Amino acid sequence: MHHIAQPKQQKGAVLIFCLVFLLVLTMMGVASMESSVLEERMAGNLQDYNAAFQAAEASLQVGETWLMDQITWPATSNDGSTTVWSRDSMDPNSSDSLHWWQDSTRQTSSWWGDNAIEVSDVEGVATAPHYVLEEMSTITSGQSIGIGSGLQSRVRVFHRITARGSGVGDSAVVQLQSTFVKTYE
Repeated sequence: MHHIAQPKQQKGAVLIFCLVFLLVLTMMGVASMESSVLEERMAGNLQDYNAAFQAAEASLQVGETWLMDQITWPATSNDGSTTVWSRDSMDPNSSDSLHWWQDSTRQTSSWWGDNAIEVSDVEGVATAPHYVLEEMSTITSGQSIGIGSGLQSRVRVFHRITARGSGVGDSAVVQLQSTFVKTYE
């Protein structure tokens, strides 16, 4: 007697295992794609911030160069009409602990456009960078820091330069400041 082998009944274990394995692979793929998208956004934001920083730095250098080129002591004003603002003349509320550049009313590109000096030759940014020059203090006499040179009769003027730059989009904004000392006859 010859027996013909009967096929064994399938239980479906391999099918279930394959479906679970495909589900795990799909979840790993989705997580990997989400991670890639997040990294791409982070890189874009960093690039935008770097563009804003470079624009603010360029604006700061233009302001320093302008001061360096001045032969005579520049006049100050309370409205910026002379290019150099008087100290704290822009502070809307001197009783609070905020400086003018920290005040939210002065954080808009329209305020900077109306009150600051534009640097127009910076490319690749949404809004041209600007800078504000302020006279901080003057020293008219005193000892020189040079050894043995004695009293100084020249005026030393301390200026604060505040620069603002934006990135490729207006969402990245950087403000920088420097103190610039210039001696006038």
